[in-house]
Amino acid sequence: MLATKRSVGERLKAVRKRAGLAQGAFAQALGCSRQSIVNWEGGSAAPPIAILAELRRKFDVDPEWVVMGEDDTPRSRYGPADWDAFDGLVADVEAVCRDVGLKHQPERHVALARDLYDAGLDPGATNRKHLRATLLKMSMRK
Repeated sequence: MLATKRSVGERLKAVRKRAGLAQGAFAQALGCSRQSIVNWEGGSAAPPIAILAELRRKFDVDPEWVVMGEDDTPRSRYGPADWDAFDGLVADVEAVCRDVGLKHQPERHVALARDLYDAGLDPGATNRKHLRATLLKMSMRK
């Protein structure tokens, strides 16, 4: 059985969902309007080529996959992303934030997890311990 080919809009939506962003926040990150995101995801308009560069720069997404991919799993420009490790880091960040009493901010949690992932860290107790100490120090600053 052949897989259903996905549209550019469906792939953009997959990137947005993977980043944990609402349409408005995704639009802001890309420097466009929310209505543009709605139009692109809905297939009533195609994104300009400049958006591909922003997706690559801000979300590490392979522009070729956005234009010609056949599935809705975002491809990293540097190679396949380890989404299980990334999701584990997001879960670690959220757990540590709860532990230290920081406000639930999913977009910031994803951004922090992305920084940890880009630094080559894996989810786990050692990283959670270091992250907890760092966030505790940061939360005490006024």
